[in-house]
Amino acid sequence: MESWPFAYDEILSEELAPFRVASAPGPLLAALLAETRRRFEGSPLRTVVLVAVNRTLHERIAYVVREEPGVYAPEETLARARGSCRDSAWLQVTLLRHLGYAARFVSGYLIQLVADTKPVDGGPAGPEADFTDLHAWAEVYLPGAGWVGLDATSGLFAGEGHIPLAATASPQSAAPISGTFSVEEGTGSRFTFEMAVRRVSETPRVTKPYTPTQWQAILAQGASVDAALRQAGVRLWMGGAPTFISATDREAAEWKFEALGPTKRAYAGRLLRKLFPLWGPGAALTYSLGKQYPGEPLQRWAPHAHWRADGEPVWNDRALLASDDDADDAGAPDAERFAQALAERLGLPPELVRPAYEDIHYYL
Repeated sequence: MESWPFAYDEILSEELAPFRVASAPGPLLAALLAETRRRFEGSPLRTVVLVAVNRTLHERIAYVVREEPGVYAPEETLARARGSCRDSAWLQVTLLRHLGYAARFVSGYLIQLVADTKPVDGGPAGPEADFTDLHAWAEVYLPGAGWVGLDATSGLFAGEGHIPLAATASPQSAAPISGTFSVEEGTGSRFTFEMAVRRVSETPRVTKPYTPTQWQAILAQGASVDAALRQAGVRLWMGGAPTFISATDREAAEWKFEALGPTKRAYAGRLLRKLFPLWGPGAALTYSLGKQYPGEPLQRWAPHAHWRADGEPVWNDRALLASDDDADDAGAPDAERFAQALAERLGLPPELVRPAYEDIHYYL
């Protein structure tokens, strides 16, 4: 098996060794490996590779229900461009092992429950009734995270509805039922099985609106907690950022794994402009450098709204706050004049104004 920049030597232990063994690839699998290596050569982001591999297999291998026993070899699955969940899972396990990952085959149940409400944007409504069936998927080992499930049948990561029963190095060891039986002459025999799912408890979920009574109970409980914290002299600060994706272009790269894109920052600015009049009237809006994630050369943009707790306005004219939706032709000379005028207004010598650049060497 070839080494690759994604291979991580820190997990080459005896425990994981069986999950890294893969036979020599056939021509179709070798071509897919070469394509994947070219696409992500040098990328340090393992999760980006896993998402892309999972999505690629979902798009290229059509799902079919296959009643006959056994699992297709990866080469046969690629040649047919279709297979059952166990065929896609074994193809994915083999592919990931050749890329340097420890991967295993998982057999279990897939549980899908009816959603509390229908999607507001006309997306897939999901099952009409609670559903359960046998299923197979792959798991890959990530240091610090452990075994992470990948379902090539859906193109998504394994979720709460994936219930594993067996996780093995090869699919033959994960068969849900195996054995032999004999039938005496003149007698009949029938083999059946059934599965059922039942909610142990019905708790409110994020898609199910609270009733007015439930909401008032939540507010009362929160008020009692706040009172107890104040009485004990405990001061808390909570930071966070709202996470959202586009309702009309949710599959675009900027909503999957890229830091920025053609619409993300504009959408964030519009959302902030709708929220801060409700939360902080008289706020000033600024854009600054935010977080820098591993593998990204620059920091992301972070929009901020600043307001005073006593209600005194920080900014009066919202029309003077720029946004990504503004259309103008301002350039570097305009920015220089503004910076010098601002320096004079602040009582600073204008000659202290210096031009600033992003990482020009990186872009060159």
